[in-house]
Amino acid sequence: ATVSETVLVPPPPVHLPTPSPVYAIYMTSWVAGTPSFRENLVEFARTSEINSIMIDVKDSTGKVAFKTGDSYIEELGSEENRVPDMRAFIDRLHKNTIYVIARISVFQDPYMTARQPNIAIRRGDSSVWKDRKGISWVDPASKDMWDYIVRIAQASEAVGFDELNFDYVRFPSDGN
Repeated sequence: ATVSETVLVPPPPVHLPTPSPVYAIYMTSWVAGTPSFRENLVEFARTSEINSIMIDVKDSTGKVAFKTGDSYIEELGSEENRVPDMRAFIDRLHKNTIYVIARISVFQDPYMTARQPNIAIRRGDSSVWKDRKGISWVDPASKDMWDYIVRIAQASEAVGFDELNFDYVRFPSDGN
């Protein structure tokens, strides 16, 4: 005899319409994942004209701030579960009519360049190039990176983010 398991899948998130105008504040993923840090910012948004919060989903470290549920992203090891309650946190923001924006740093990504140096921007001697802050970048022509970013974007939408902000969608400009 086999026993079947019932898997409870949460309903899809309800996305808020874009406020006009957008008055936003920014939260790093570390702040968003630390209730004692984020509470003051949430209260500030609730009691002021702030109507939106932008949260890092993938920052300049290349790490993804929550468990995406995507096996490919998980296999790459880029998830760092900084916001373990991302869905619940977004739902709470939505209940307070706060529009939530995901910030995704696209080609500024030292994690991926270390894991897959073949897609990194390189120097003439074939070593990985770094900007003046010591951060390495993925070559914007890398179709593998495009696909990876789309997966992060899809996971971000599925967890409840209302808008996706793609940052560093360019070649680097700072450095030798």
